[in-house]
Amino acid sequence: MLKNYLMVALRNLLKHKLYSAINVTGLAVGLATCVLILLFVRNETSYDRFFTDNDRIYQVAFRAQLPGRQVDHFAASMLPLAAAMKEGLPEVEMTARVIQNSVVIKQGGESFSETARAVDPDFFRIFDFTFLRGDRMAALDDPNSIVLTESMARKYFKDQDPLGQTLDIDGSAPAKVTGVIPDMPSNTHFDLDIIRPYAAVAQAMRGIETNWGAVCCETYVRLKPGVDGKALSDRMPAWFKNTAPTLNSPTGNVVLGEIFTPRLRNLKDIHTDPVMTSMRPATSYAEIITFAAVAALVLAIASINFMNLATARATQRAREVSVRKVVGASRSQIIMQFIGESLLLTVIGLVLSIALVELALPAYSAFLDKKLSFNLFTDPLLGPALLGLALVVGVAGGAYPAFFLSGFNPARVLKGASSGVGGGSGRLRMALVVVQFAISISLMVATSVVYGQLLYAQNKNLGFEKENTLVLRGFPRSVDQARQQTLVEALAKLDGVVAAAGSSSTPGDGSENNTNVRLPGANPDQMLVLRQGGVDWDFVKALGLQLVAGREFDRNRPADQLPPLADPAQVPAGDTAARTYAGSVMINEAAVKRLGFASNEDAIGKQFEVGADDDGTNKLTIIGVVADFHFRSVHDPIPPALFVINRDRFSDVLVRLKPGNVQKTLVEIERVWRDMFPNRPLNREFLDDRIQAQYVREAKTSQMFAAFSGLAILIACLGLFGLASFTAERRTKEIGLRKVLGASVMDIVRLLVWQFSKPVLVANLIAWPVAWYFMDQWLNGFSFRIDLNPLLFVSAGAVALLIAWATVGLHAARVAQAKPVTALRYE
Repeated sequence: MLKNYLMVALRNLLKHKLYSAINVTGLAVGLATCVLILLFVRNETSYDRFFTDNDRIYQVAFRAQLPGRQVDHFAASMLPLAAAMKEGLPEVEMTARVIQNSVVIKQGGESFSETARAVDPDFFRIFDFTFLRGDRMAALDDPNSIVLTESMARKYFKDQDPLGQTLDIDGSAPAKVTGVIPDMPSNTHFDLDIIRPYAAVAQAMRGIETNWGAVCCETYVRLKPGVDGKALSDRMPAWFKNTAPTLNSPTGNVVLGEIFTPRLRNLKDIHTDPVMTSMRPATSYAEIITFAAVAALVLAIASINFMNLATARATQRAREVSVRKVVGASRSQIIMQFIGESLLLTVIGLVLSIALVELALPAYSAFLDKKLSFNLFTDPLLGPALLGLALVVGVAGGAYPAFFLSGFNPARVLKGASSGVGGGSGRLRMALVVVQFAISISLMVATSVVYGQLLYAQNKNLGFEKENTLVLRGFPRSVDQARQQTLVEALAKLDGVVAAAGSSSTPGDGSENNTNVRLPGANPDQMLVLRQGGVDWDFVKALGLQLVAGREFDRNRPADQLPPLADPAQVPAGDTAARTYAGSVMINEAAVKRLGFASNEDAIGKQFEVGADDDGTNKLTIIGVVADFHFRSVHDPIPPALFVINRDRFSDVLVRLKPGNVQKTLVEIERVWRDMFPNRPLNREFLDDRIQAQYVREAKTSQMFAAFSGLAILIACLGLFGLASFTAERRTKEIGLRKVLGASVMDIVRLLVWQFSKPVLVANLIAWPVAWYFMDQWLNGFSFRIDLNPLLFVSAGAVALLIAWATVGLHAARVAQAKPVTALRYE
């Protein structure tokens, strides 16, 4: 019996080659697309699950509500937090802080600029990284120890055994390699290459070791066995309010417990909770769900194709089924026959889809920059999942024709009433075509919106000159402001440089420094928080900011710069006048509104106070207002900000280059740097590259959406072509008669094209409101966004209609050109 079923199935497949090819191809592409997306989804949801006791490991994250500012979320915390949690929360077993710092490593006469992480001693006790060399539990006991990844060890020691070797870091005591770990896998949020003990940077961090207002590290905790992490997280805000001190400032007290709200997020959830972090970028859970939904939709389109063509072809087998029933076949046997044929097609499609995945996986992994694995033999879940998927699709595709055809009266069919067999299934097929194209149109709209927002973000006027603007970093800690100023002046004299200026922060660097200010006569309890930036004299010119009122800083006016801080030992107690420093300040337009001035011009000459580092007061006079510009991506609003001439050293130097011979100017900049810092490599990047890097994830999302939407449309077109072929075949005699009676080829084409235009038009009415709702919700995640243009939706619908016309029209034209005599002899 089974052999008979198989032979009949194979004969049917070979007899209807076009139908079989379309079914198998559409199903294979749909399954392959689904598998590729699910490999991505599985990778994204597997982050950090390989650590032992991952359910007990948490990272501290914060919600910040600064007065007058939008709520912000970040994963960084204060240095004293870890010790306070270990002491004040009995549920905490261990804590570890991770601090990023830039270092210069000298080896073999060369200098290399690297990013290192300083961690507490319990870091490797909380996280059981595999150690290829060395002892994990004792690797960081020595303050001068260092742990490297495999690639770093190979970079500095080639084929030598790195264990016990030393590296010169920042000119301090040699650091001894005490451990080597594998390179970070793609499914961890950690980005570690060089790991040092906290003791190695303790001296540099001494100034903020007890500062609860400085956010500068990531804090991890491991809870004791049996502790409910969610319950502890719910208690954290109240504990933090009682633990964090109130900072006394000349411009008002800062109650940290009212501004910052901590929470614990489990290690497994860090990657899917996209808050600001200094390590690898996260992927939102909503985005992961979106791609999982796209996989389901693409598979749905392929399954609809499968069902449509199966039901269409099944109606032509009415006489076969009737004869089988007459000679004694039971309904269950007929059902088994059709479902078996459906499963056979599905298995063929599954095998082809596996081949497609294997071919596409290397390029797909490279595009995502992830090591995705696809191995049916070593992965215990992959094989059963694919077979289950094929089983569901096969049964769903064969169920309707099986139950439908096995249930009608064979006498009516054998008497010539077969024309009525497919009426219900015809309506079902058109309904399924509507669903297919509704999905395809929605994906087209989504792709266009995502791409449009990306273009908007990349090309939006950010308020500064990002083109030909260079950012120099990597200053030694020992360098003072005077030496930096000498560098800036030397760079500004180069022929290819428009302007150069130091800055404590630059757009896109992710830094955040805020201060509370007070207007004269204002309520001391009213907090006005502004972003604070220490800048150089030519900052406005170097960044290409637009001055909208007042003037820029002028180095010929000494009063524009705040005087040096007074020596506390030389100031009598209670002498507030000696600790009041007058200077000038520039603000942005957002600050004008936040401070309550009537206009930009009205702000000029006004004064406000800002706390000084020695608990004194900076009394600042507004001399200029610059147009708002973006410090971060377009996801975030522009904060109110103030700029003062920096008292201290800069972290960056901005160099604005003249268009033209940029390469020659870069060589000159390198020469100037080497003259001043011969043993320090220059870290430089173009500002536009940094800005573009903020949108890498959006760019990849856009490209993935475009690729998967294109595949969905391709699969839908395959199905439409198959249905058009079936319809034309069913109406062969009708077409012949119409041509005999004078119908032209164009008339026949219009007839068939209109039949398939109606479901596409109905699909637009379904897709437009659905796509509008979901894409509007997605765009609400951006502070600056594009508007949803109705023309975009109309265009997507028009494209879908044109694709349908092309798919059906080409086939209809071929059929319509056949000689009428051939059609009249049909059957």
